[in-house]
Amino acid sequence: MKKILLLIVTLLFAFTLVACGSDNPDNGGNGENNAPVITGISNNGYLDVKIGAAAISLTGISAADQDGNNLDVKVTGNYNLNVIGEYTIVLSATDADGVRTAYDITLTVLALSCEENPDQEICRTDLDRAQEKYEEEGIYNVDLDANGTPDWQEDTIELTMGFSYYGPIDEENAVWLNVLKFMEAYPNITVTRDPLFSAGWENGDDGLLALQENALAEGNLPEIFFNPKGAETYDKGMTLDLTPYIKTDAEAEFITPNALSGMLTHDNLEMWGIPWQGVGPLVAVNTGLLDAIGVPLPEYDWTYEEYEAVRDQVGELTDAGSCIFPGVIDFSYFGANYFDSVPNGYRGYNTVTQRFDFADAVGYGSWLEGVASEAKQGWHYWDLTETDRESICPDIADSWTDGVRAFNTIYLWEFNTAVSSMVNKTFEIDIYPYPVAPEGGQTATYTYHDYYSLSKVMEDDRVQAEAAFQLVKWLTYGEEGLENRWDMIYEADPVSFTDGTLYLMDYIQGWPITSNPAVMAIHPLVKGFEEGSVLERYNFDAFQNAAFQYQMSNANPYPRQIPAFASVANDFEPWTMKDQMLLESLNFGDIAQDIQDTLNASIVEFLQNYNSVNDD
Repeated sequence: MKKILLLIVTLLFAFTLVACGSDNPDNGGNGENNAPVITGISNNGYLDVKIGAAAISLTGISAADQDGNNLDVKVTGNYNLNVIGEYTIVLSATDADGVRTAYDITLTVLALSCEENPDQEICRTDLDRAQEKYEEEGIYNVDLDANGTPDWQEDTIELTMGFSYYGPIDEENAVWLNVLKFMEAYPNITVTRDPLFSAGWENGDDGLLALQENALAEGNLPEIFFNPKGAETYDKGMTLDLTPYIKTDAEAEFITPNALSGMLTHDNLEMWGIPWQGVGPLVAVNTGLLDAIGVPLPEYDWTYEEYEAVRDQVGELTDAGSCIFPGVIDFSYFGANYFDSVPNGYRGYNTVTQRFDFADAVGYGSWLEGVASEAKQGWHYWDLTETDRESICPDIADSWTDGVRAFNTIYLWEFNTAVSSMVNKTFEIDIYPYPVAPEGGQTATYTYHDYYSLSKVMEDDRVQAEAAFQLVKWLTYGEEGLENRWDMIYEADPVSFTDGTLYLMDYIQGWPITSNPAVMAIHPLVKGFEEGSVLERYNFDAFQNAAFQYQMSNANPYPRQIPAFASVANDFEPWTMKDQMLLESLNFGDIAQDIQDTLNASIVEFLQNYNSVNDD
C-alpha cells in the first residue's frame, strides 16, 4: 500500500513541474493543462519594427489565464532597435500560479522609408552624391557669399558666344532671339555674339577649327562656341569638361544614352559638348498612293518585314509598267547597326573598336545588294534612264513630290519644305517611326548632332562657367529654354512660316536629346498646331507616339568626338557602293572588304599625324 501511495505522489509532483515550467506553445489552447493563452501571434511568428523605435509594439497581441484574466506579455532576448537586422526574441505570459507560455519570434528591425527619412544614405541618389561632391569641390552651386543664392544667378557675368547657324543678323536669328530670352530671365548675365564666328569661313569645319585655335592662342576663344570637331577641340585643350554640370543637373537625367555617348570624349574621360539640335531622318509614307492602289497601311509598330511586304505589293505594279514605285527608306548610313548591331554603325563605323566594321555585316550587305538588284529591276525612278523615265512616267519630274513613290526618307532640317512640297500638290502623306529591325539588328535611327562646347579657360572661374552651362542647357535640353524657343513660333504670324518670311525649322531646331516628358509635351511637332492654321499641315499622329519620340531622342549620333572619323567617313558613300554593285554586277562581299581596309588605313594614317596637347 505504501508503494502505491508513493507512486501516486511521485506522478503528481512530476505533473506539477511540467505545468509550472511549460514553454509549450500549444499548452494553452486545448483546455487540458490550463496554461496561459497568447493571441494575435503564433509560435515561430514574425514581428516588424522600424529602426529607432522606443520599444517593440505589441499592438494586437494579448494574453489571458484560464479564467480569462488579462496577463502581461513579456519580451525577452538580445536585440537592438537601432540596428537593422533580424533577432530571435521570446514572447511569454505567466499566470498567478507560475504557469508560463512562451513563443519563439523573429523580430525584424526595418529601415525607415525614404519618405520617412530622406536623409538616409540608402535614399541618396547619384544626383545627390554628385551635387555634394562637386559643391565641395567648388564647381557646382558656387555660393561664395553664402547667402543661399548661387553666385551665377546674382553676380555680374559676361559671356561671349561664337556660332554661325541661321545667319549673322542677330535680329533675325532664332538662336540669338532665345539667348535674349535667357538674358531677360537672368538680367545679371550679359551675352555678346563674337562676329568672327557669326558668318561662314573658308574650308568648312577645318577652317572653323583653325579660327578656334587662333582664338585660343590669342586668349579670346568664346566662352561658348559651336563645335563640329569635337575630338580635335578636346585634344587641343579647348573644351571644358561638362561632366560636373551634367551629373548635378536633374533634367540631365533625361538625356538619352546614345546622346550621352556622343557627348563623351573618345577616351571616355570628359564630356566635350551638348547637342542643341538633332536633324536626323524621318520615314515618310505616301498614304494617299497606298490607299489609291488598295495597299493597306501598316501600323506605327510595324516591322522591317512588314515594310518589305508593302514594297513588294507596290513593286508588282512597277513590274507591270505602271508609273508607281516602292521607294526606299534610307538605311545606308546606319544599316550596319540596324541590320547587324555594329555599335553605333554610322556609315559602318564601330565606335567600340574605332574602326570601320561593315564588311562582315551580312544583313547590311544583303540590303545593299537588294537595293542594287531592284535598280536593275526598274523599281527606282532615279535609276531609270532619262528615256525610260519619259516613256514610263511622262510629265513626272520627281517621283516623290509628284506622288508616285510609296516611301521616302526626309530629314528634320528640311521637314517643313519636304512636307509642303507634297501637301501643296494635295498628296496625303504620313510620318512613321523606323520599322522594328530584323533579328540581329537594333531598332534605331541616326542623326547629325550640332554641339555647343564651353571654353576650358573657364576652369579658373567656376561662377562664369556655371552661368555658361546654364545658357547652353537653356538652348539644348532644358525645359524652360526650349519652351521659350518654341513659344516664338506661336507668337509669330503663322503665315510668316509659309510665305518665306520665317523658316519653321529654324525655330523648331530639330529634335532634342532629352526624353523628358515635360519637354516632349511642348515640342511643336508633338503639341501640334491649331486646326485651321496654315501650320496644321505639319501635324502627324506619329509624333504623339512615345516610342517614336524616344527613337528620335535616342538616335545614334554622328561620332564627332572620335579622332579621324569626320575626316575619313566622307570618303565612304554607301550609295556609291550600291552603284558599283549595280553597274559591275558585284556582290557586297566582292567589294566591301577592300573599301573597309582602305578606310581603316586612312584612319591609321590620320592618327599617326594627329597631334594633341595630350601627346607625350
